[in-house]
Amino acid sequence: MRCEGCGTELPDNAKFCHQCGRPVAGASLQDATSNVDMNDAHDVANVANNSKGTLDNTPVSDVANVVINSKDVPADALGAPAGSSTSDAQNSPDAPAEEAAEAPQGAQPQEDLAATSSLKEVEATQVRPGSPQVEVGDTVPVPTPVDATKEAVRLDLTDEDLVDSLVTDPSRPGSTGRMRVYAAPDPIAEEQAAEKNHRLGLITAAVLFVAALAMLAAFVTWRMEIWGGKTLPDTVGMDQAAATSLLEGEGFSVATTEVVSDNAVGKVVSQEPAGSRRVDPGSVVALGIGVERSVPEVEGMALEDAKEALHDRSIDHVRVEYENSDNEKGTVIAVTPSAGSVVAADEMVTLVVAQPYTVPDVVGLSEDDAKEAVERAGLTYETVMVASDQDPGTVVSADPAVGSELKANSKVTLTVSSPYPASPYAALEYLHCAPKDLSTYLRQQGYSLLYGATRDDVVAATWAGSAASPQVVIGPNPFAEYRGFQFWATDGLAAGAQIQGVRLTFDQDSAPDAAGALKVDQATVNSLMEACGLKTSSGTTTTATPQTLAPKASQAPEFIAKAGTQGSDTWAIVVWRANDQVLAAVCVAPTQTLETNLSAAGISLDAYEGSMANLAATQLLIKG
Repeated sequence: MRCEGCGTELPDNAKFCHQCGRPVAGASLQDATSNVDMNDAHDVANVANNSKGTLDNTPVSDVANVVINSKDVPADALGAPAGSSTSDAQNSPDAPAEEAAEAPQGAQPQEDLAATSSLKEVEATQVRPGSPQVEVGDTVPVPTPVDATKEAVRLDLTDEDLVDSLVTDPSRPGSTGRMRVYAAPDPIAEEQAAEKNHRLGLITAAVLFVAALAMLAAFVTWRMEIWGGKTLPDTVGMDQAAATSLLEGEGFSVATTEVVSDNAVGKVVSQEPAGSRRVDPGSVVALGIGVERSVPEVEGMALEDAKEALHDRSIDHVRVEYENSDNEKGTVIAVTPSAGSVVAADEMVTLVVAQPYTVPDVVGLSEDDAKEAVERAGLTYETVMVASDQDPGTVVSADPAVGSELKANSKVTLTVSSPYPASPYAALEYLHCAPKDLSTYLRQQGYSLLYGATRDDVVAATWAGSAASPQVVIGPNPFAEYRGFQFWATDGLAAGAQIQGVRLTFDQDSAPDAAGALKVDQATVNSLMEACGLKTSSGTTTTATPQTLAPKASQAPEFIAKAGTQGSDTWAIVVWRANDQVLAAVCVAPTQTLETNLSAAGISLDAYEGSMANLAATQLLIKG
C-alpha cells in the first residue's frame, strides 16, 4: 500500500504516512476530528502552507511533539530552534515564496489559506508529564496541510495523549481557535511492554512444559502399577490350586464357593472381580470352583431347607413322599438316591418327609376295614360294642378322635355298632346278626346248645341260658319246637348257617324287668312289645282270644295274642296261663321267608281267618 500524498510504501495496517503524515485512505478519522471553527481551519491551513519549507525535513515523531504545554516543552522538541519566535519566522525572506510554490493546489479549501504564515502560535492548555517547558507564543511547525473542517492529525495513541492547543494566525489578528492533536507513542514504554510480554510467554511455556512432564510421569507410574491399584489376573479355566497360588502371589486374598459343573470339576468357573480390572492390592477375589452334581446331606432338614439345598446343587427334579414317623413333623427322614450320589441334571430325587402317626378316618367303615386302616397307620386297636341305630358291625366313633397325632403303636379304641342283640330280649336283632356273631353272643351270655342241627343250610337249634334268661329257639318256623336226643349237637350258627326265624320263651323269672308281673291281659302284651323293641310301624295288628279260635276254643288255655309287622319282619306275642304260672313267647321272622316256610309245611294263613295272631296262638298252644 502506498501513500496518496507522497507515494511512500506503507504497511497494510498503517493509518498515517510516516513521511508526510497524510492519513491513509480508508482509515477512520472519526476520533481525530477537530472541533475548531472556520477560523481555526484557516489558521491550520495557513500554518501548514507557510511551514512547508521548514517541515520537509522534520520527522513525524518530532512533528507530533507539538502537543505539549508551551511552558514545559523546549522549542527544539517542536521542530524549531530554541529561542526562535514568530518575528524570526516573519523576517525570513524565502519562506513564504518557497512554501507557496510547493503547496499542493487541492489542499486549500479557501483562497486566503495560501497566504497564511508558515507558523502558528500554540498556547498549550495541557502539559504532558515529563515534557520540557516552552513559553506561550513560541512558534512550532505544523505538518502536512489538512482540511480543517473535516480532519485532524491522528496517530495511533490513546485519549491519555490527547492535548487541546490554541492556534493563532499572525497574519490574521484576532483569528484564534483550538485544535485536538495526539501525541506520538513512547518508544521506551513500547520496548518495555514488549519485553514484559516476552517474559510472560517464556513463563507460560515453562509452566506448560512442567505440566506435560507431570502428566507423562503420572501415566508412566500408573502403567507401572506404582499407584492406582493392580491389574487382576484372569483365572477362569485354571485349576483351583494354580489360580489360588497366582492370586496370592500377586498380593490378593482368595475366597472360594462351590459351583455345580458337569465338565469343569476342580477348575475355576467364575471370578469376581473379573480379570484384567484394576483393583486395590489385597482385595478379596471370589472364585467359583466347579463341583459334581451330587445329592447333599439333607436328612433331618425341614422340607423347604432340603429343597433349597438340592437347588443349590442344580437338582430341581424332586418328588416328596410322606411317611408316619416319631421324628419331628415336616423333616426329611430319607432321600433317594442317598447323599453323595452323583446324579444327572434330569434325574429325580425323592425326599421322604416325616408325618405324625394320625388316627385315620374310620367312622362309617365296617369293623374289619377300620381295623386294617388303623394298622396301616402304625397304630393298634381295641373294639367296644355298643347298641346303635347304625348297621351292626359299623364303626360309629374312634378314641382318640379321627386326625389325632399319636406316637407309634398307640392304641385306638373303635366303637362299633354291635353285631349282637342289644339285649337277650331284642328278638328282631337276632334276625340281623351274622350267624357266627350270634353264636358268639349267646355263649358270652352263658347260653349252651341243647339241640342243634342244620337243614338245607338253615339253623334249627334250641339254646338255654340261666334261669333269668329266656330260652332261644332258632329255626325256619318260629312257632315250632326244635328238640330231641343228640349225641352231639351241631352249632349251625358257628358254621354260618342261615337264621330264618327266632322265638324267645320266658316265665316270670326270665321275663324282662320292664314287663312287670306277667298277666294274661293287653297291658302285659304292650309291656312286652316295648321291652323287646317291637313296633307296629306297618301292616295290620291282630289279636286273638280263645273265642277267636273256635271251633277249637275248648282245647285252648287262657291266653291273649297279638301280631304285627315291622319293616320287612313279622312278629307275634302270645301270653297264656299254664297251670299256676303265666308264660310268654315272642316270635319273629322275615315276612317273605315265613310265608314260604309255612306254605312248604302245609300251613295256610287263610285257615286262621288271615290272622297271624290266631295262627301263632294255635301253633303254640294247640299244636296245629
